[in-house]
Amino acid sequence: MRNIVAISLFCLLSFTIYAQNNIYKTIKLGSRQIGVMDTIIFDEKYSYDAFDYKGGKPYFIKIWHPTESTNESNYIRIEDLYGFKENQKLKTLQDSLKSIYKSLFIRDYLTENLESGHQNNFGKHSLEEVFNFIGKLKTRSTPSILNNKSNLPVIIYYNGSQGHPFENFVLAEYLASRNIIFLSASLELPYEKVPFGLLPYERHHSGEYEESLKTIIKFAQSITNSSDIFFIGHSMGAQMGLRALGQDSIIKGMVSLETTLEFKKDNESIKEMWPELYKKIINEKTDYPFPILFCAATGDKEPFFFLDKVKSSQTTFISTKTDFEHNAYLSLFYLRYFLDSAVPQTDKKIIFDRLLLYQKHLSIIYEFFSSIIKNKNVSQLESKIVR
Repeated sequence: MRNIVAISLFCLLSFTIYAQNNIYKTIKLGSRQIGVMDTIIFDEKYSYDAFDYKGGKPYFIKIWHPTESTNESNYIRIEDLYGFKENQKLKTLQDSLKSIYKSLFIRDYLTENLESGHQNNFGKHSLEEVFNFIGKLKTRSTPSILNNKSNLPVIIYYNGSQGHPFENFVLAEYLASRNIIFLSASLELPYEKVPFGLLPYERHHSGEYEESLKTIIKFAQSITNSSDIFFIGHSMGAQMGLRALGQDSIIKGMVSLETTLEFKKDNESIKEMWPELYKKIINEKTDYPFPILFCAATGDKEPFFFLDKVKSSQTTFISTKTDFEHNAYLSLFYLRYFLDSAVPQTDKKIIFDRLLLYQKHLSIIYEFFSSIIKNKNVSQLESKIVR
């Protein structure tokens, strides 16, 4: 039976804002220490011929996992998240990706002032300098190899179009510190003379991204004996989950972080702009045999238009009452808040207000997956949310 639960998320907490606060004073991690590792897998179904490499399509994967006690001095920094497992044949490609990720971070998280809507003025500091300052901030993860096949649940994360695979590293740490493995992959690769995030024209409608996600799912199965494999997607990543996971017997639950369709009210425009999703949900009435948690800042308690037609074992809708930007679902959105007050920022209170809501989303996401793991009714989430 399909059970729709519409939930509103309210911000009822207040904190004193300090100039040199730390995200981990607001986001409370679990009891386990967190390890992070990089690996590479190659998909021989698809060729990749660019940036001095020719061969099977590579996926650069990061894995956050519970580990033994670690030393704070070993915590990796934000700048380390831009790194990959070294491979000399892929060095030009990896360097290109690092450069792309840097430019996207500056564009998406530094350029705009949330209060004025104009370009940020960081005083005497350039955008690049601020980017470098942020790079020195520490995470709570230490380099650690996952040597043996685990018995823990695994979550696969798919970033939005032109996003960063590590864009939700705090979510990864939050879940890994609670005994859930979290992995993300660079499913978007650069192609010469093609805008980043897009495939070459002849491969654009080939289903390649959907098949690539299924390859990552198989990899997730290879690192655990657990049958609890989950999916989280943001924006286009969430759409890709809906495009790829219909009738899927492996995925046990999915979280969608704002597909962007939640704000559309015209079926014809959805059909024109997102034909793959329209076909899946409306024409084919695709069945998703697992619970889905949809999150979007629609500001009301009603199920999300169009997505209320998704056919799943249970659908839960989470909405925020107050403003919550599209990228506020992502850890990277908050990092500049934690710079020293010597870097002037007139919109810091806005960022912190969103951080309180982000914290609540992390808690809800964990409760959602935890309920599935424990074979509890996911609708119990409703009683756990402060209205």
